[in-house]
Parts: sequence; structure tokens; C-alpha cells
Amino acid sequence: MKIDYERIGKVFKDKAWAYAEQYDGVKIGRWNGNEFSFYEELKEDYLLLLRVFDKTRELKFTGDKCRDTDIYKDGKFIAELADAKYYLYGEKAEPAGDYTALSEKRGGKLFFPARLKFPNNRIALKLGIRHYVRYNRIKVLGMDKNEDKDKDFCDGLETSGAGPLEVVDFAYTGFFYDDKEGTEVD
Repeated sequence: MKIDYERIGKVFKDKAWAYAEQYDGVKIGRWNGNEFSFYEELKEDYLLLLRVFDKTRELKFTGDKCRDTDIYKDGKFIAELADAKYYLYGEKAEPAGDYTALSEKRGGKLFFPARLKFPNNRIALKLGIRHYVRYNRIKVLGMDKNEDKDKDFCDGLETSGAGPLEVVDFAYTGFFYDDKEGTEVD
């Protein structure tokens, strides 16, 4: 996969987070406005997915496609959003230069691009995710209508209520400590 540095630079002029999936693992890094920094080199030939994100926007690259999720459309906030935070990886944290090595008992290790200081020595980091949702209105047959066998059944249907909630997309928003305030990692 080829990284579109020009497009990333136009959207994220300063810093942003980067999440990369390669054949050999997952890497978390930073974008500084011009280039990425990862603990280990990012190999474009082995790159499957790249997400570059901040609080309001995400660019997701897969293959030769780029999806842009922006929480503002025409300068107006999109109401159909739901934010959540999910626990990320790690049972032990050790400094590794400008990074923090989060490791598990099973042997996995993830290098996080910041010197993390966990409140109360509890190693718990969360990944923020914004869900884009919509309601699908339910098709129903009106009270005064009968099913006409000569007509297409759907022609006589009306919509009712808000319908079931459907998550149509999601975007990453940042990393957070597991404290009362949900402090964002800078």
C-alpha cells in the first residue's frame, strides 16, 4: 500500500495519532505534520491498513482507497454520533526511550509513542472510538390498507417510528487514561 503523505499533510497540519496494521503486527505512532514516527520502521509493502486521526477527524487508508470521517459537515456538527472508550492492551509498562512498552503475560508487546504515567499505578489505557449511527425507519402496512395481491407489497407500506439503531461507520478519536476524568494522552 502506498501512503498518501500529501493528503495526510493537508488534513493534519500539526500532530495526529497513527494506527498501522501490517502483516507482522500492529503499530501505534505519531504524525508531526510532515512525517510519521513509529518505534520500528513502517514498511509500506506490508501495510494492510493505516488510520491517521485526532479528536475530530480520521483518514483511513486501505489498499488504494481513503475514507475521511469528519464530525462536521458544512460547518455543522453531526448529531448522529456516539462516543465510547475501549480498553487497550497491557499488563506491564516499561519506558523504552520516548515510547512506553506495554506488554502482556502471553508475550505480546506494543510500543506506545509517549512516556505514559498511569494514575494510581494501574496500567489501563483506553482507545476512543466515535460511532456514526442512524435509525432505519420500519416499513409497516397502514391501518386502513389491505394487501392487494396485484400490487407490489412494498408500494403500500408506510414508515413508522425511528426504527432500529444501526452503526454505519466508526473512527478512532485518541487515547485516554483510565482515571475519573478520562484524561487524554497528549
